[in-house]
Amino acid sequence: MKNNVWQFIKPIIVLTVIAAVMAGLLGGTNLLTADKIAELTAANEKAAVEKVIKAESYNKFELNKYTYFKAQNGENTVGYAFILGANGYGGAVKCVVGVDITGKITAVEITDVSNETPGLGQNAIRTSFTDQFKGKSTELSVVKSGAKENEVQAVTGATITSKAVTTSVNLALELYKKIEGKDGE
Repeated sequence: MKNNVWQFIKPIIVLTVIAAVMAGLLGGTNLLTADKIAELTAANEKAAVEKVIKAESYNKFELNKYTYFKAQNGENTVGYAFILGANGYGGAVKCVVGVDITGKITAVEITDVSNETPGLGQNAIRTSFTDQFKGKSTELSVVKSGAKENEVQAVTGATITSKAVTTSVNLALELYKKIEGKDGE
């Protein structure tokens, strides 16, 4: 009887020790890499901001829960870069949207589509899709083909991903209006 109890308890103890050691190793790895990951994330964010709107300097701000950068040449504001994301087919689709001082999209840089389907949703990073947003200044919608003035054509087989990016672009335009005090225009 005593031997049967030990045979039952022994695997529980072994698995508990293994789980504790693994949790400790994962926690230690996180502790060692957290600063480097934050540094790389900030560098990637800065590079994306510089791609969507050219300026001499960028000042970081928050509006509600959204992060944006005010792009300036000397004392003159030339536009804004908004760090945004929306849910796509497989998860969050993150992007940086540039808006110039006149309220027009300068560029869209998709920074993360890793959760989207390879060969479909991940194709949203292609310039053939993102270039459709340039110069637009009003709310946009997604169509499967034949995009008109206030529409963008979805990436083939990735309408949900395309809508996620478009949602971020529309939000950037909305935030721009709030920053510039142009609500209701």
